Formats: sequence, C-alpha cells, structure tokens
Amino acid sequence: MIVSIVITGIVVSMVAMFGRGQVDAYIDAGNRAELSDEADTTLRRIARDLQGALPNSVRQSGNFIEFVPIHDGGRYRAGVDATGGGNILDFNSNTDSSFEVFGPPVTIPAGDQLVVFNLGQTGSDVYAGTSRRAATAGVGLSTVTFAPAGTPFPLASPQNRFQIVGTPVTYECAGTTLLRHWGYGFIPTQPTTFAGLGQTSILADNVAYCAFSYSPAVLQRNGLIVLRLTLTRNGESVELLHQVDVQNTP
Repeated sequence: MIVSIVITGIVVSMVAMFGRGQVDAYIDAGNRAELSDEADTTLRRIARDLQGALPNSVRQSGNFIEFVPIHDGGRYRAGVDATGGGNILDFNSNTDSSFEVFGPPVTIPAGDQLVVFNLGQTGSDVYAGTSRRAATAGVGLSTVTFAPAGTPFPLASPQNRFQIVGTPVTYECAGTTLLRHWGYGFIPTQPTTFAGLGQTSILADNVAYCAFSYSPAVLQRNGLIVLRLTLTRNGESVELLHQVDVQNTP
C-alpha cells in the first residue's frame, strides 16, 4: 500500500508539472481573446459614431474628441416651382421659419436642431450656433419648421442639404478608463471638464494606453481620425490601432 501511494504521488506530481503549462496557456489565451474582443468592440463603437458625425463638427484636444451626431437629413427646397409656389428656405429673410423637404420625409426628435452648411469656422459653426436653429419635433415631416434667430442662415448648401442633429458627444481617455459623455449643450470652446454636464458612462476599463489624433479636412477632403487603445488585464496586453475617415463635405 505504501509503495502504491508513493508511486501514485509521483505520477500525480508529474502530471501536474507537465499539465500546468497547458492550463496556464489556455487561461492566457482566454484573457487575450477577451481583451481583443473588448478593444475591438470599443473602437468600432467609436468609429461608427464618428462616421455619422456632422461634417466639420469633429474637434480634438488632448485626450478628448468631440463631435455632433446626425439623426436625420435631406434636401430643402431652394427655388419656387413652375407656378411660383413652394416653401423655400430663404437665405435673405430674418423671419423665415420653415421650408419644404425634397425627397423622403424626416423625423425630428425632441430637442434636436436644424443645421445647414456647417463649415466649422467663424460665421458657420454649429457650436457657436451660427449654422444651427432649434427645430420643431415631429415624425414623417415634409415641412421642417424652425425658430428664426433674427438672422438668416449664413451660407446656402451647394447641394441644398440640411441635417438634423442631436447634442454633442465626447470620448475621453481618462486614466485607466475610456469614457463617453453625452446629453450636454453646445459649447463654443471644446469642454474638457464634465462635472455637472450631461451624462457619463464607462466604455472600457483596464486601459493602459489611449490616444486620439485628428487631421481635419476642408470641403471635398475627408478628415482622418486615428484611435489607439491598449488594454491590460492579468498580465496580458492587447494594443489596437483604428483609423476612421470622416466625411467633411457639408
């Protein structure tokens, strides 16, 4: 019996010695797979949001990248019909407050705003308010009604386009977390402090490195955003880089 116990102990020790490496490898592979999936899902979420951003609304400062999401859009009537009728968007009137939609009807959620030809610069800046107006909410609208601001829209769109947008969204690399801020108002200067502003959620944790860079473009050229994210957990790290083309043709 003693000999059997000794031999069994030796066998178990050998199995444990040679099997431990395989078990550790399995655990490490599982950790890497989970980290890769989390990092990929996070960057794809950010990329999807940025690809639906209002042209010329993306702005980046350090660990913060901000944009204005588009919820709907279409084309406005720019000229009268053959009989001289039709509700046009008048760029010469201070009191114009509605226009006819060409194409499919649009839906305007409560609190959304109307934007026309945003260039992201002085005189046509969605954050400053020069290229946007408060719009009347509704579903299946063939006529868009908005609040006149005392001055007409500064610039007409060459393609007669308009966008319906929500409030800004910011992604922040904050230490070991990646945060998403939303539900706050339009601020002329890009915010970097969100205490008391809107809502905040954690998009990813276990962040070892996170960085944004943005190369803006003008009119016919696309902007380029580079996202870098490294996640670390249980001694395993995964680093991903994602590039996003941003349409900046308003």
